[in-house]
Amino acid sequence: MMFRKTTLALALGLASLAAQAASFNFNGQLDAGPLLGQSFSGQYSYADAALGGVGSESLSLTSFSLSFLGHNYGLADASLAPTADFQDGVFLGLSYQYASPTAQLNMTSGSFDASDAYLKYQPTSGIESSGAYAISAVPEPSSWALSLAGLLALGMLVRRRQA
Repeated sequence: MMFRKTTLALALGLASLAAQAASFNFNGQLDAGPLLGQSFSGQYSYADAALGGVGSESLSLTSFSLSFLGHNYGLADASLAPTADFQDGVFLGLSYQYASPTAQLNMTSGSFDASDAYLKYQPTSGIESSGAYAISAVPEPSSWALSLAGLLALGMLVRRRQA
């Protein structure tokens, strides 16, 4: 009986670690052009269940926000539908395009992975600036809840065993 409870608690804990986050943060800094040193940051999400893991795939973003040069960009501002791009299950980066009469902003995916993905900004009457960005996963609330449930179950087992 005790073995069964311990196994269940461990399974809950491992399941929480295996949960995939579908929301991500990104941040970067321009490393070329007249806006050298300017930073940008944002977040995006997509439905990861739609990822097949084979071939070239572009998943539509369900949310997107970018803060750059005091301006906030979102899904509704995009000139084309923004996507998260993959090749054989490997994340390549984001595709996002924004064009206005005064400037053009693009986020472009990498060739082999996200390490060479970049943001490019070009004022209509100016020189372009560009820079790479880094991405980090944001745990979903359900992942946190599952982790907490696993830890509570383990704590209860240890406490019972001591009593």
